Amino acid sequence: MKIRYRLCLLCLVICCWTVGKGVGQNTGKQPLAFEDFFHGKMEKISGIFPVYRDSAKVYMEIPEHLLGRELEIRAQVNKGFDMVARPLESMGVVYLQKVDGHSIYVQRRLFSERVANKNNELYEALCKSNKQPVDIVYPVVAYSAGGKGYIIDVTEMLKTGDDWFKVAAPQVRDQDVSRARITGVHEFPDGVSFTIHRMYGFSPERLLDNVIPPRGFLPLEIGCVVTLLPEREMRERFVDRRFGYHVISFLDYSQNPYRAEKDSIIRKWNLGITEGSRGEYRKGKLVNPSHPLVFYIDTCCPSEFVPYIKEGVLAWNAAFEKAGFKNALRVKMADSETVLEEQRAVIAYDLSEAGIRTGYTFHPKTGEILSCRVNIGHGFLPKELWRYLLECGTVDERIRKDVFHPDVAGEILRSKMTRAVGSVLGLKENLAGSVAYTAEEVKNVTWLKARGYTASIMDNNPYNYAVQKSDKVTVKELMPRLGEYDYLAIEWGYREFPASKNAYMDREALWKTFQGYSAGYMFPVSQGIEVRAGDLSSEPLKTLGYALNNLLRLNTSLGSIVYSDKQYDSGRAIMEANRQLIDKYGEYLLQIVSWFGEKRGNTPLSIEEQREAMALLGEYLFAGDKGLVSPLAKGCSWDIKAIYIRQMTAVFQKLLAPKVMKRMLDMEQICLENIYTADMFFKDLFSRLFCDFKADSEVSFSRMDMQVVCVNTLLESVADASVPVVKWKLQELGERLKALAGQHEDGAVRKLYAMLSSRIEKVLNK
Repeated sequence: MKIRYRLCLLCLVICCWTVGKGVGQNTGKQPLAFEDFFHGKMEKISGIFPVYRDSAKVYMEIPEHLLGRELEIRAQVNKGFDMVARPLESMGVVYLQKVDGHSIYVQRRLFSERVANKNNELYEALCKSNKQPVDIVYPVVAYSAGGKGYIIDVTEMLKTGDDWFKVAAPQVRDQDVSRARITGVHEFPDGVSFTIHRMYGFSPERLLDNVIPPRGFLPLEIGCVVTLLPEREMRERFVDRRFGYHVISFLDYSQNPYRAEKDSIIRKWNLGITEGSRGEYRKGKLVNPSHPLVFYIDTCCPSEFVPYIKEGVLAWNAAFEKAGFKNALRVKMADSETVLEEQRAVIAYDLSEAGIRTGYTFHPKTGEILSCRVNIGHGFLPKELWRYLLECGTVDERIRKDVFHPDVAGEILRSKMTRAVGSVLGLKENLAGSVAYTAEEVKNVTWLKARGYTASIMDNNPYNYAVQKSDKVTVKELMPRLGEYDYLAIEWGYREFPASKNAYMDREALWKTFQGYSAGYMFPVSQGIEVRAGDLSSEPLKTLGYALNNLLRLNTSLGSIVYSDKQYDSGRAIMEANRQLIDKYGEYLLQIVSWFGEKRGNTPLSIEEQREAMALLGEYLFAGDKGLVSPLAKGCSWDIKAIYIRQMTAVFQKLLAPKVMKRMLDMEQICLENIYTADMFFKDLFSRLFCDFKADSEVSFSRMDMQVVCVNTLLESVADASVPVVKWKLQELGERLKALAGQHEDGAVRKLYAMLSSRIEKVLNK
């Protein structure tokens, strides 16, 4: 009965048989004998997939014994359009179907439904009910010598086709197909690579409106690789939600006799253990993997960056030692003999998109990562150096003396490279890493030396902006490095179990090994106020207070940093520096503002926490610019003032946004205890901004600016009928300001409050 039920369930699966695209439909022509095909002007490149070429065509031979095997087809831009070793969207893993009617079928198989155990009675039923699609049909042009292989024409596929790979980039336009040619063929132990020369139109940057773009074409060199994959597949690793890996999800019919279970496997490299090392591995000794991951650094990479890139990659070896492997990751410099497109892992440097980009290919059934690329785009370091200056400039004198200090630049690149390598190892971003430790721990010398300030390099970590100069922390502890979570995640993902027979047994062994781990830095199941990009410590409000204080201190020496050589300009340089500092100041304030009306999980933030946030705003927002506008800006000072007002306006707009008010009101309806109500919010806001409405209070002109910005923002919100509380509170504020307009000791304050109360009254009486 149980088997019948499960078979009926499988019969509900839609049979998906897709007819191939027919790259060269079978025309009924008989394949040529090898003697009739091969001629004197044809060149043969031997290898696992022999290639034949003449002046017009390129052919590839599929040996008969390789039918039924899997290949990986991938491509990259070797050079051109400012790109070097940039991966292209490619076909990926394909399956070679046996010859049918003098044709070769190429399939990209689907694995969204599975019976993991081949001995299960449902395995055959699933295979029969789920027919795999055929992507491409290749007619056999000729038989190989001896008749043990099949020769197909791949010329147009490489020169102009888009089935094996697609060229897509913002600056690349249409191809001139008449000028495409295949310039090289290179065999290697596991496959063959092709070098293709194509010509594409280009889109120059900053074209003027209503101008016809130029019709010129630029060359693009593409490397396409066809690799034979091993017959023995990597054993899958089932997901554990505590560890953030990229996954492949599917329905598994073998886990439950009555229904399909949703499950996932992770994406990871197949390092493997040699037969001779299994005994040592079982004893807990470190062994060399049978398939170490070797990163090749492209020759275009600036020589001064190479040592830092190597260190960033090799930093992960300490984590792999926890999984039982030594020298798991290795680094080599590419040379003139290296065919980059054939290498599994490449680090390249070019002038294309600024920043570090990563990508990898993987097997859709097992999750095995097959190849990866880490692309460093020139131009991202200046922005990062300025960010480091603003976050750590009070502690690291190197960056104060030279904003482009080479050692600091190298250390930043090393940290960024470590994170990039983590992503091509299969790891996801883990935003819980930076909130694992307390505000005091992230600035404690002993703690930092042992653990660093973040539990994961995979978080979107800031630099350690909590550290004060008095903490006497070394500059080494100001940048993120591998943390506790990273070591655990690699051990969980890459530890092997030679005694296990299958992935299910591995899952049980892993659960027993890691069942006690539930620390706060494990991969979060959801993302809320407790895990956000850019936060620091489990007490982020406290560390934001440290950060704002550091910015104000840095601001006092901004002139000497910008004009270290005493060569002053007309104020442009100091204005730009001042703008970046104000933007960072506003960024911190926006993080504080985001605490109002929020929850931690399903629990609203406490009254105490939100009042702590309001106190910080009272000190760093309501009080005015606190000298943030540099006097060295000279004639540009009014522009800087406008930048400051604009940034603070954005902070007030987020603070008083209707959705914040709605969240507060909703929480008042649901929860009855320890709720920071809208009434409390406005009482604290007005009290701190307007100095408790005291007639003898000292109100600076800068504070007056903030009072005007606040009232303007509230007046804009009155129109939103969904939050009437704003109108009521604005009316109360207007009445109190009207009273102070006749009582305050300062004449300028009286005039301002009279004007504000008049505006409020006018808007409310409309």
